[in-house]
Amino acid sequence: MGISVIPYLSFNGNCEEAVNTYIDLFGGKILFISRWDEKNYEQENQIGKVMHVEFFVGDTHMSGGDSYDYSDSNNVKLMIHLESKEDALRCIEKLVEGGKEISPLRPHPEPDDSGMGAIIKDKFGYLWIITCANPDYRAKESDGK
Repeated sequence: MGISVIPYLSFNGNCEEAVNTYIDLFGGKILFISRWDEKNYEQENQIGKVMHVEFFVGDTHMSGGDSYDYSDSNNVKLMIHLESKEDALRCIEKLVEGGKEISPLRPHPEPDDSGMGAIIKDKFGYLWIITCANPDYRAKESDGK
């Protein structure tokens, strides 16, 4: 798998409506959608909202979600999927030089816990979501747990 940068759109509670509007307008499809619920929310107003969605608008792979920290200044992030935790950590180390770690690399909450991610603000002011597979999840799966 080659590396590709995926635009990540943050919404203020209307993610699903926006994604469906873009797909209706430009074509595309939803590949995956998960929601905040009583087990994984950080703020009560998140329950039932989109935690994470992967979709195509036309031929462009995009992602997004309803953000509890939404503001006009951080409503677009750049997301990149990497092959391994080691690759993700190397990337984070470089991006954080002159920047800031917003959220360390850690497993996503259920039901997205097969992956892990970090958020880094680079020295140019852009927010990056660095993701990879969660190696502990794979181990849990192979143990039958």
